[in-house]
Amino acid sequence: MRRIRTVIRTLCIFVLLSSSCVAQTGDKTDLFPSNSKPQKNTSSLTSVERRIGNNLFQVFYLRGRPKHETFRVEIGFYDEGQLVSDWTYGVVFEKDINRDSVRDYVWYGGDDTGQRLLWFISKEDHFECTDIFKSAEAAWGKKFGKAAPDLGEVGGNEMVDDVIWDRKAQLLSVSVVPNDLEEMKTHRVKLVISPTEFESCKR
Repeated sequence: MRRIRTVIRTLCIFVLLSSSCVAQTGDKTDLFPSNSKPQKNTSSLTSVERRIGNNLFQVFYLRGRPKHETFRVEIGFYDEGQLVSDWTYGVVFEKDINRDSVRDYVWYGGDDTGQRLLWFISKEDHFECTDIFKSAEAAWGKKFGKAAPDLGEVGGNEMVDDVIWDRKAQLLSVSVVPNDLEEMKTHRVKLVISPTEFESCKR
């Protein structure tokens, strides 16, 4: 999917797909940059993998505070002794988005069948986790009155192209396009989601 999204951004230069060509501005932030790569360690975080019971977690710590857990994400589980896990995972974006002097993080993980995009937003002394794909699916159902496509499915009929946070408007905009290059040029669904409609990450 990452490769396809890069192609889409390249097409912006020639066909001016408006919502795919949103630049980073003071109030608008692209939370899912097409050229980003999942990082296990960033300029402000380090991570370790830890098994708890039959589950495997990626646990993040602030640099300089190795005993202070920032957040964790389940990346796999053990089935009859065999590990089943995401193939690629890590932080794809970090920035103080809500301007509280604490960086916020977007985490991506997936394999050849499914993927997740999680937004960790700083709230006083902790982080709240929003599942961006699930939030978009809920918004789709509300907009069209029917079940949404599985936006986390790799190779599905629809896929998430852009994820833009508008700090001034306090709205999250998610663009969904067909998983077909020709149809992408004419068909696009824009979902606008308020923080009260965010779907929390599963614990």
